[in-house]
Amino acid sequence: PRGYFARAFSFPDWLAVRWRQRFDFDELCRLGFWFNQPPRMCLRVNTLRTTRAKLIDALSAAGIGAHPGAIDEAVWLDVSARVESLPGYCEGWFVVQDETAMAAAQLLAPRPGERVLDLCAAPGTKTTHLAQLMNNEGTIVATDVRAERLERVTENAARLGIEIIEPVLIRGDGQDALAGPFDAVLVDVPCSNTGVLAKRPEARWRLQTRVLDELTTLQQRLLSLAVSQLTAGGRLVYSTCSIEPEENTQVVAAVVERHPGLRVNAENKFDPGRPGDGGYQALIVETGGSEIVR
Repeated sequence: PRGYFARAFSFPDWLAVRWRQRFDFDELCRLGFWFNQPPRMCLRVNTLRTTRAKLIDALSAAGIGAHPGAIDEAVWLDVSARVESLPGYCEGWFVVQDETAMAAAQLLAPRPGERVLDLCAAPGTKTTHLAQLMNNEGTIVATDVRAERLERVTENAARLGIEIIEPVLIRGDGQDALAGPFDAVLVDVPCSNTGVLAKRPEARWRLQTRVLDELTTLQQRLLSLAVSQLTAGGRLVYSTCSIEPEENTQVVAAVVERHPGLRVNAENKFDPGRPGDGGYQALIVETGGSEIVR
């Protein structure tokens, strides 16, 4: 079965071996078909400027079929389209974002007036969602290691009319003095992308076991850095677009084990194609009793 899956759906053998250990043959084939079809387009409505109903009406008037998603801000398009040509793009009515990705900011649930850190912010899609949920009130420090990627955060915020995001360039070792502590932190880490292989089909061939090991080391380091920026009683969401346990539950368990005062309050596990991207998110709360080096 794993050899058939690898050949029929064009996946590397080592990934087929991994998945066959976790999924039965029917699920393997479902994943293969899902990852090898054109990805569906989902929009997140910018509720600072419009409503979902108005956006759907505008799309319908332009001859573009659309329907509401399960998340309040989500709109699924019936067909793919050039984003810049959609009605409301210049007015900042929406951004392209899958429902799975939207769930990360909703799980963190930032409140107006809070100080929030988005540790791996670029290109800013989740950052602007945080600001939207905060009603554009408070402060969001958005960090990344590449200046050109931070420029995209600024551009996205400007188009959406968001003013509370402060882009900050940090070093790759993450040892910069950030302006913490923060009430809430989002750490959407670099990952294998195995939950979004329809959108990044080349990733299946770029990824190797060695790379996966390197990623999990980086993910633990980034999550530990994020934890160090939490205020007492603060909360944090760890997020990936991976479906590999080593990058998800195992990373969270390893970091939480080192800090007894941390508690995992909730987890989101998304299977690819049900209905959108695959991924993982964990809500971690600082209960005030952990030995965290700040």
